[in-house]
Amino acid sequence: MITNVLRQALRTRGDEPAVLCRAGIANRTLGALDRLRLRPHDRLVDLDTHPVGEPLTVPGVRGHGTGGSVALCVVLAATYTDLRRAATVLTGFPAAAHILVAVTDTPGHSRPPVPSAPGLGEWRGLLEQRTRRLGKHGWICEFFFPAGTAVAPVVAGVFEGTGGRRPVPAPRPLAALYGAESATWRAGDPGALWAPAAGPAPRLKAVPAVDLVLRTDDGSALPDWDDPDIPVADRRASGADVWDLDGAPADAVPAPALRISGSDPALEVPPIDERTVNPVGFRTRVTGPVADLTAVDGRTVVVADGRVLAEVAADGTVTDVALERVRDLRGIRVRWEGHGGPVSTVRAVASLAAGGVPLLSGPVPGWAAGLGDTLVDLLAGAEEAELDDPLRREEYSVRLRRAALRTHGQRARWQALAAHTGVPVAPEPRVSVILCTRRPEMVGFALAQIARQRGVRLEVVLTLHGFPADLPEVAAAVREFTATGLPLTVHEADADRVFGAVLNDTVDRVSGHLVSKWDDDDWYGPDHLADLLLARTYSGADLVGNVQDFVYLEELDLTVRRGKQSELPIRFVSGGTLMFDRGVWEEVGGFRPLPRAIDTQLMTALLHNGGRIHSAHGLGYVLRRAGDGHTWNEDLSYFIGKRVDQWPGWRPSAILEGEPVPFGRRDRDAAPVGGQA
Repeated sequence: MITNVLRQALRTRGDEPAVLCRAGIANRTLGALDRLRLRPHDRLVDLDTHPVGEPLTVPGVRGHGTGGSVALCVVLAATYTDLRRAATVLTGFPAAAHILVAVTDTPGHSRPPVPSAPGLGEWRGLLEQRTRRLGKHGWICEFFFPAGTAVAPVVAGVFEGTGGRRPVPAPRPLAALYGAESATWRAGDPGALWAPAAGPAPRLKAVPAVDLVLRTDDGSALPDWDDPDIPVADRRASGADVWDLDGAPADAVPAPALRISGSDPALEVPPIDERTVNPVGFRTRVTGPVADLTAVDGRTVVVADGRVLAEVAADGTVTDVALERVRDLRGIRVRWEGHGGPVSTVRAVASLAAGGVPLLSGPVPGWAAGLGDTLVDLLAGAEEAELDDPLRREEYSVRLRRAALRTHGQRARWQALAAHTGVPVAPEPRVSVILCTRRPEMVGFALAQIARQRGVRLEVVLTLHGFPADLPEVAAAVREFTATGLPLTVHEADADRVFGAVLNDTVDRVSGHLVSKWDDDDWYGPDHLADLLLARTYSGADLVGNVQDFVYLEELDLTVRRGKQSELPIRFVSGGTLMFDRGVWEEVGGFRPLPRAIDTQLMTALLHNGGRIHSAHGLGYVLRRAGDGHTWNEDLSYFIGKRVDQWPGWRPSAILEGEPVPFGRRDRDAAPVGGQA
């Protein structure tokens, strides 16, 4: 099919030249470009090797911004991961009148790419746009701009069309790139700028256009940087990241010395594009074997029972499709010998971990220190027997994905580079936790769990619905929470105010960028908020939360695990776990003034407004089901009838890490609420 589409596009482009590009590991569809009959002035470009920002010269056509354009630009990418990298490389290409973007394979959980126009009217000249299937798993998007338009934003828009409405900002600081493979450091950024090898950094009038320059070295010496105002970070490309392992000890570092001495070794590794390499699509109950990540004929591949399931690119890129192909495996054992180089190998292992793939390793060689201490310790301590139990396997997967995304995600990497080079960046968004309760006896229980949240900037807005703050147990809990130094606002609401209206009053008092709803009687792990922030970044969803996976049935003193599928787009999540932008709350009109079902109503309004909801893993949250006092009523058969596992007493996942003693108790050694762990 793709060959016929390309030939038709070439026939209709007239006498003007065409630019045909490909990105990703070669496959039959990408190979169609080699079978076409091209004219002398047509250009065939490998976007995996073309330097970022380097102008593409086409005979008879001037560059973008000078009024010239080609008749046709084709961008063929093997996966969405490759497409996002391609968007960064295409910034120096000429405009085009007919743009054809094709992705040959996509994961099953992804949505069709239905691009929407940018906000400043750049697509006013659009004459026609169409999206159609390419085979069973691919897509073709075509755009017709008679006057021509820049290609990179169109390519970026194709991927963004698979997500929700919320635009995910590019990493900060602003950066310019130089050198082969530098696009791996800034995937999906159609506004990436180019810098000359020796500088200076690009400028916008009298102001530097970037805060940092990153250069990649392919083995040839980079010149001295000649711009005192803008710092530079130099890194190796995969072509310079090789060694001969014959006879080398396992912990040797045969790679060349790093250009920046004394830095965190993780900073030498190109980041993971978390928008495509993430745990979305993780499967909780699988029956596949434990495969091997190993080298075969000079390629890094995942092999199970003698069959190659997925291939890793030379620069260590693991794609979204590669993750899809290993989802049915119980795990992957890392074979450290024979790979292409230390940096690319570390990047491949970190990418699999970021995808939530359970990894086995044994001792990690010293040259892989760039994984980061937490990831190294997890890999070294894992045993294959853990993968036989679905719960233990998922707990291990959660720990791996946390460590990998927090260390190697694109946002995290650029934040770390900024800190290393002394570039100030804006702080991470503050999360405003809203807690509205009718039960004074539960205030200390809830505040103690909020206080132990880690890895997130937070404040709390506590609404006391129908009782005063000077009750002894409430005042004591508030004093103890305030002593932690976390910001707390206490609001008293009249008892006759309807619950939905009280929640709206609570949200109106927050000062943070994000709002997270907290129930007074449920249990939350110490990484609950941090995990939701990660999910918000990699999913691009407007609202994130947790499914009701673990439920404690207080009347029966029984814990059930319902086995709900997580890490997927979903219609509803548990109301006690909602996290959303305050702007989303405003757009849908806030919570409805109802006494119950207000969470469901909020999510329904969001979906009807074109928003998207994502369910993160449910292991760090336990829903308490008591006999009464809930705004959501279901009998016990609703929970027991859908159970997968059950345990007597209070038995949460290990990810919950137990529970703290509630604030305000005189006896701080009292037994925890909800039975024994």
